Amino acid sequence: MSLNSLLIFSLAVFISGCVSQIGGNLGSSASSPVNKEIDADARKSFADIPVSRSDAIDISRSLLFNSGETWLGQAVIKSSQSAEAAFDYYINEMPTYGWTLVTSVQSKVSVLNYEKGTRFASVQIDEAEITVTVSYRDMAEN
Repeated sequence: MSLNSLLIFSLAVFISGCVSQIGGNLGSSASSPVNKEIDADARKSFADIPVSRSDAIDISRSLLFNSGETWLGQAVIKSSQSAEAAFDYYINEMPTYGWTLVTSVQSKVSVLNYEKGTRFASVQIDEAEITVTVSYRDMAEN
């Protein structure tokens, strides 16, 4: 196992432990309300992607490396919007956060791909769930 692989694995284990601890504060019931303080902290951590005010980040299923404008990982968002409204929302809002649209497909499960500097973002919209995955471009070459 290379040093980079070991470092990434160690960070993933550490972060998943942190996410599990934070996620435990939300309660186990799917109908329990989202803790507004935790949701505000999550929104700050995933600072350079839009999250509609009516939506909430599911931190128990999200993965975060770094935070703010340099985060990498995956944000799972529980959405109250229709799939069509969410697609329009991300088409309109991602550029206001500095992201440039590369490709998009609107269907039952829609996908929008963006780039920003050295990072790449993929937004997958499936019914009441939106998954935003952010990674470095050309990560395999490093």
